Amino acid sequence: MGIFLALVHHPVLTRTGTVGTTAVTNVDLHDLARAGRTYGIERFFVVTPIALQLELVERVIRHWTEGAGGARVPARKKAFSIAEASPSLDHTVERIRERTGEEPVIAVTGAGLAQDTVPFNEAGTRYRNSTTPLLVLFGTGHGLAPEVMQRAHLRLPAILGSAPDGYNHLSVRAAAVVIMDRLLGDTGARPGPGAD
Repeated sequence: MGIFLALVHHPVLTRTGTVGTTAVTNVDLHDLARAGRTYGIERFFVVTPIALQLELVERVIRHWTEGAGGARVPARKKAFSIAEASPSLDHTVERIRERTGEEPVIAVTGAGLAQDTVPFNEAGTRYRNSTTPLLVLFGTGHGLAPEVMQRAHLRLPAILGSAPDGYNHLSVRAAAVVIMDRLLGDTGARPGPGAD
């Protein structure tokens, strides 16, 4: 059925550890739509309950799918063809159910996840060609709120770097690309563009 992504702006943790809402950023929309399209993601949802933010996301998507942006940059039009604004996680799950006829398995990840995680290669193999859709959630701010983490059926490992001092603070865009590659990346050699 496919793999779906959601960039969650609410409910997420704020800098002080409280549950709140973050602002949508244009660069996240572009980079995650492009990355999602590159890795064959079925749909990329931008989740925010704020009406003006939803309107902004929809305007950006229309600019690239129906407007002058897409005519000028066809590759960006293809990327944004998988993007969709959503007011809540519940709405996102319902949209996936409408598309697939199945309830998605919800997967979460985060910089602090260490216990009870499923290795990326195992999750990728399990869901890449499964009849059950997989929805991978990425939190903005300081990560997904506990109530979202508790809804998860599957926990993916944290992305760990190798900084000698233990520094580990990737942007959500960078972490999402690493995770997509680990779940869906090509494991065999394939000729590049223009190769015979």
